[in-house]
Amino acid sequence: MIKQSIYTFILFSLLFLASCISNKKTSLEAFNQDIYTPEYAAGFKILGATNVQSTLIQVFNPWQGAKEVEMSYFISRNGEQAPTGFIGSTIPAGAKRIVCMSSSYIAMLDALGQVNRIVAVSGIDYVSNPYILVHKDSIKDMGPEMNYELLLGLKPDIVLLYGIGDAQTAITDKLKELSIPYIYMGEYLEESPLGKAEWMVVLSELTDSREKGIEIFSEIPKRYLSLKALTESVGQCPTVMFNTPWNDSWVMPSTKSYMAQLVADAGAEYIYKENSSNSSTSIGLETAYGLIQKADYWINVGSATSLDELKTVNPKFADAKAVRERTVYNNNLRLTPTGGNDYWESAVIRPDVVLRDLIHIFHPELVPDSLYYYRHLE
Repeated sequence: MIKQSIYTFILFSLLFLASCISNKKTSLEAFNQDIYTPEYAAGFKILGATNVQSTLIQVFNPWQGAKEVEMSYFISRNGEQAPTGFIGSTIPAGAKRIVCMSSSYIAMLDALGQVNRIVAVSGIDYVSNPYILVHKDSIKDMGPEMNYELLLGLKPDIVLLYGIGDAQTAITDKLKELSIPYIYMGEYLEESPLGKAEWMVVLSELTDSREKGIEIFSEIPKRYLSLKALTESVGQCPTVMFNTPWNDSWVMPSTKSYMAQLVADAGAEYIYKENSSNSSTSIGLETAYGLIQKADYWINVGSATSLDELKTVNPKFADAKAVRERTVYNNNLRLTPTGGNDYWESAVIRPDVVLRDLIHIFHPELVPDSLYYYRHLE
């Protein structure tokens, strides 16, 4: 009789608990409160609802060429269920085992003080982060393609995906089949340097540290805008050329790109104004040769670490104005022994440091500090 009473009590308790959880389910329309609306980023926002701890992260157009693509992720807290009518992915809040498919996410988690939550990365030999390098024996390398057997063994709470469009459909389908939560990150598409850094707030939401993420990010625009103010009274803006050819084509960023924005904020002028779209474009080599003969500065020149290396790529580069005047700079000062470049990792959350470098390059009288990400090719 006592055993039956205990069994009945447990059964009713479980039913009551299930009832409480189901009662927490709300409508999709109720998620209309702005939990976090980015000031600089265009690719995400975070919504909430009254008397609900869970949130919705909305991600917009997270890969090159995406149009009117919107993805929603329900960040579940306190047993709350996804709202009625929700067709996106559900991700439990407080992720502690994280897989990073881009090194940018490593830098964001490091800035949040959460790099120790990373259990796997893509291309570990090209990572610069000290914590990852020290723990290479325990942190796994997913490789360029997802190793699903390895991934299952890691039991990740979330996989942070680098958006590459339709080519990633097979990966996301497999992750769904394995019931492994994931989210598309689209920081690399942001036109604002500050917008790229603001994506760290998304990771702070996933790891239940929103207030910390907002606080840490809020200091970055202050530093950045303070540096930008130094160039407001600049009288003459030098012209700047980007990149080197790749497979007989020369890719040039848009005038709306984050690199063009950085150059403008540093008191210089991007020399190629024909591309005002929202993506990079290829130009003919003869057009590019004409531009390098006129540009006052030439930056981001592939893997070159000296002018001789640059001229080896193409003898015509010797005719470039910046080569003749020794005003060529490359964003590869912080290389690892295995070929990693910290610029592509930590610079995403340190746009103020990149801006400081560029101001030092174009207007050294304004910022006498030594370079951090850029090297002067000699």
